[in-house]
Amino acid sequence: MADILQFRPRLNMFVPELTAAMGDAYDKAIAALPDTGFEELAVRELVAKRIVRLARRGEHDPEHLCSAALSGFRKPRTAA
Repeated sequence: MADILQFRPRLNMFVPELTAAMGDAYDKAIAALPDTGFEELAVRELVAKRIVRLARRGEHDPEHLCSAALSGFRKPRTAA
């Protein structure tokens, strides 16, 4: 399962289907992040916390969880 569990060990408060959706969203979000050299663990934890917060508020769609967790991250610049 997704690494999200290392950041939120009390995920047992969610039904298994939602926990799976959260894990899928986390995996997709992490895969979408560029390797920027920033502190990787801190970024992963931030993504996990955002997903958990959204799930607590009732969001269950893994696609929306993923996109919302990634909001605010800058896209890498491309060479012109």
